[in-house]
Amino acid sequence: MRLLQKSVLAAAEVMADWIEQHLADAARGSNSGTLLLPTGSTPLPLYAALRKRGAAGGLNLEHWRSFNLDEYWPCAAEDATSFRSFMEREVFSPLELAPNKIGFLSGTVPEEDLAAHCEAYERDIVAAGGIALAVLGVGVNGHLAFNEPGSALDSRTRAVELTPSTRAQPGFPGGLHGPSRALTVGLGTILEAQHIVVLAHGEAKAKAVFELLQGEPNLDWPVTCLQKHEHVTVLADADACRWLTKQARG
Repeated sequence: MRLLQKSVLAAAEVMADWIEQHLADAARGSNSGTLLLPTGSTPLPLYAALRKRGAAGGLNLEHWRSFNLDEYWPCAAEDATSFRSFMEREVFSPLELAPNKIGFLSGTVPEEDLAAHCEAYERDIVAAGGIALAVLGVGVNGHLAFNEPGSALDSRTRAVELTPSTRAQPGFPGGLHGPSRALTVGLGTILEAQHIVVLAHGEAKAKAVFELLQGEPNLDWPVTCLQKHEHVTVLADADACRWLTKQARG
């Protein structure tokens, strides 16, 4: 596992470089080019960098195929608070991506069809060649996507209950009165990605970064499951690294 201590903007440029390289590799047939992408404030600088490169013709989108980590449920795609709306605004529309380039969980699936919908999402990922590069944020409680503490290491895409600590975070729609459930890819799904990058900005993420890099594997901190993966890079700013020892920073 690598730790690269970068400012927010520097990390965004590094990450954009890697996505550009993965798409170029896909054009040469050396990987699937398929991305697993997050939402929220953490990836905003990355998405701004991708928009800039797309406008300049620096991204070969022919082999772009993306899936997103999660979506609120129930939540209509056109709802301003939905993750689909976020991604349309920040990535999909600016890059003019065709619908067949995008995989997304639906927040309007009836409850009785949720299991089948989640199973189909897993099949779609496999059919796309698997995830070449997974880009993850991390929650203050160590959650990845919406895999809250206690999630099983072999968990797959499913409906989950959101913890009060997640719903109380700034920016969560409606706070504790907002959505209490979501659809999320599982830890097992994430761990099957060829390469994983964790983005962490700010002191609120310092405990999670510490657990990932120096803690013991622990289901109470889902982020520690990444210790099992051979190709993980952590891009974190100085504030997110405050709990780490000097030796761990390299």
